[in-house]
Amino acid sequence: MSYLELLYSGQYDRLVKETLPLVETNKEAETAFLRLFLSRDIIFLLDEAESIDLLIEEAEKGNRYAQYAYARWQTITRGGEESISIAYTNMQAAADKNLPDAIAGLAITYEYGDIGSVDWKIEDELMQKAFDMGSELAAIYKLQDYCFGRHFELAQPHLAVELAEQLIKRDKENGIDPNGWWFYYRATANEPRTGRHYVMDDYQQALDLGVIRAFTDLIIAYGYGETNNVLIESTEYTDYLQKGMNRLCPGAFFLDAAREMKRYDALETFYHDDEGIQRRQIRYGVLQDSHDLIHSRLSQAARLGDTASWEQLGDCYYHGDYGFKQDYNKAFTCYTNGTIHDAVGSIEKLWRMMHDHLIDRPLDYVDSIAIQGARCGSKRLLAETVIIHQEGRLVEYADEIERFYDPIFDAPEFTLDNDEDWQEVIDEQLGDDETEEDDGRYDAWA
Repeated sequence: MSYLELLYSGQYDRLVKETLPLVETNKEAETAFLRLFLSRDIIFLLDEAESIDLLIEEAEKGNRYAQYAYARWQTITRGGEESISIAYTNMQAAADKNLPDAIAGLAITYEYGDIGSVDWKIEDELMQKAFDMGSELAAIYKLQDYCFGRHFELAQPHLAVELAEQLIKRDKENGIDPNGWWFYYRATANEPRTGRHYVMDDYQQALDLGVIRAFTDLIIAYGYGETNNVLIESTEYTDYLQKGMNRLCPGAFFLDAAREMKRYDALETFYHDDEGIQRRQIRYGVLQDSHDLIHSRLSQAARLGDTASWEQLGDCYYHGDYGFKQDYNKAFTCYTNGTIHDAVGSIEKLWRMMHDHLIDRPLDYVDSIAIQGARCGSKRLLAETVIIHQEGRLVEYADEIERFYDPIFDAPEFTLDNDEDWQEVIDEQLGDDETEEDDGRYDAWA
């Protein structure tokens, strides 16, 4: 079995052990090893005793590939200041030895401010340098930027399609299997224009080439067709759902939880308050089983690195839905776990709970969550960050805020996308919600 076939078949720990000693001299070993560390879904599956201990040992010896891989593992699976510090030290060491993917990894630290402050200019320079050196990690980030937009700019999916096709052609000309992510992002870019049916072959190709995230897209395509509301439990849907869970695809567990949520809603509608004692007992048992499955699937997906599952668990505890007992502390913990991994939805909800005093934390912490949200692409928290800075806080980030966030917030086209609830929060802090009792002091201060 070739090294790339180990990647495609999910033998990740074996791949690390067999390729790491050869990466400097064997091109296929190098390609397979580096592709392993492109995907957070796969990185979460690595065994600490088998793979990570080996990476630590080799990184301490100065192996640039091990330093890069260990940095990626620390950043993606751990989070927190200590892990970021360890990751940055190793990523910088590998970048200093001209490993292209490590240079791309270093660029990412400037995008999210992992080492103190954001600097999009340095990020762009490093990412372009890595891309020009052939970094596949840099290419993936370019594809993501084209597909989804970056730094609050509009997406350019046609550029993603062009780049993906260039990369597929390049790999074939170099005599190696194309990276599965090229097919994945070509499908992602084309899907809004062509519909899901026409991109399923690309998603399948990505899956065959080791991109287990493609299970999620194929499950959705077979289960929901061109809609997002009506689930059709076809044979293909059930088959891909089970295969995805067998391969520990976090999105598959999340989608199975979503399916069970729809069933829970239907069960609640089916049973009525005027039923007899025996029927109520049956109702409780059936709904409890459904709740247990939802909790199990979301928890498993979260453990595998799915940040949407942390947010969904938080929502269940926040609202008391699907048999979860309402518990703001547990909701806060779930949103915190999502925040550690830079999940925008969790960051916004964490900040909002503190703003609404459902959970109280020191003001410095609340402000740090706001600027984290701005760094991760939240327009809501970008507005908050600018306002906080105007009020004389976050002074240590003044340069970052004034260079990158103020121009976006001040632009005429800036909007919260008709989000009236959050707009009220912004208006309240800006002083725009004047009433008859307003004595004009805000206007005088302004």
